[in-house]
Amino acid sequence: MRAEFWACLTLAHTPGLGPSGCKRLVDHYGTAQDAAIDASDWVAQGIADRNVADNFRQEKWRDRALKEWEHAGREQVDVLTYSDPHYPERLRQITDPPQYLYCIGNTDLVRGPCLAVVGARDQSGQGAQITRDICREIAASGICIVSGFAWGIDRTAHQSALDELGGTAAVLGTGPDLIYPARNKDLWHKMRSNGLILTEFCPGTQPDSRNFPRRNRIISGLSLGVLVAEATPNSGSLITARYALDQNREVFAVPGTPKQSSFSGCNALIKRGAVLTRSAADILRELRPMLQEWRQDDQSPPEPEPEKESAPTPVSEDLSDPEAELVRTMPSGEPKHIDTLTRNLNWESGRTSQTLLSLELKGVVSREDGMHYTLLR
Repeated sequence: MRAEFWACLTLAHTPGLGPSGCKRLVDHYGTAQDAAIDASDWVAQGIADRNVADNFRQEKWRDRALKEWEHAGREQVDVLTYSDPHYPERLRQITDPPQYLYCIGNTDLVRGPCLAVVGARDQSGQGAQITRDICREIAASGICIVSGFAWGIDRTAHQSALDELGGTAAVLGTGPDLIYPARNKDLWHKMRSNGLILTEFCPGTQPDSRNFPRRNRIISGLSLGVLVAEATPNSGSLITARYALDQNREVFAVPGTPKQSSFSGCNALIKRGAVLTRSAADILRELRPMLQEWRQDDQSPPEPEPEKESAPTPVSEDLSDPEAELVRTMPSGEPKHIDTLTRNLNWESGRTSQTLLSLELKGVVSREDGMHYTLLR
């Protein structure tokens, strides 16, 4: 682990290589260590030009790599390298992924499906409310909410998802040891124990305007899609939306009236093809094919359930035992709130959320506003 991290540092700080060049090398060799060992053959292999290879062999990376190595050692922050099997697969697929991430908290949160939520720092009451509603429902479905830890919409998104099943992850534009903005100190401490904080920037890195657009490519890269909850035409949130388009991610935007200038950036995105979004259902409907694909890749055997003594309602044979049990408690065509279903089944809320998401992906139930579900078949 230490040797691979050091090799990542040598590549990351080689002049002229950059994130895309690092990805090309490590994809070719399998690890940063193997890439560094074979630097003399980069040109012959056609994976780096001669100037870059010379920069590496002349160790022009050494001073900066050693400085970051020492900073990281003092802070003792966990590091997730690009070749680590726990590195988020969707982030690995973008053209310029970071070679390593400094992490505080539960990295499993970003290995499953994620939705990025970004927006105005000076949020309106309407923007805050719809962000809360959507993030709670999305996270309750087991999807991690990813945002940038800024004041305003970002903070609201993190707070709304923090205690839900999917959880929340913050991507920083500073070092992992710096709380920025400082008034998010309470949120930072909650997330380090019950969420995830990650960044590609070395411990000690101060806020810099150049860092935040770089951070935005990670926010979108981790996610199946990006929701812009409130934004003007000049908002930095639109940078994240552009990254999302470049990375072939879905873009969602909350609409506003022509008189609401704080939503004018969202309206412009919708005109250019972003999904008009008023509720979590709008997002889940668009993401359903990707969630189904993820679910198939990550499917684990269902937990066996004891049979009920009452006569069962006929259900589809492709349902697991928990799914069938939940369906039996739902009258056809009558919306039921998730809390009611949880009480009726005497389940943990997380189990109910996961089972409902599975049933929604199979087309058995539909999600309505306010966490109500209706049986379709």
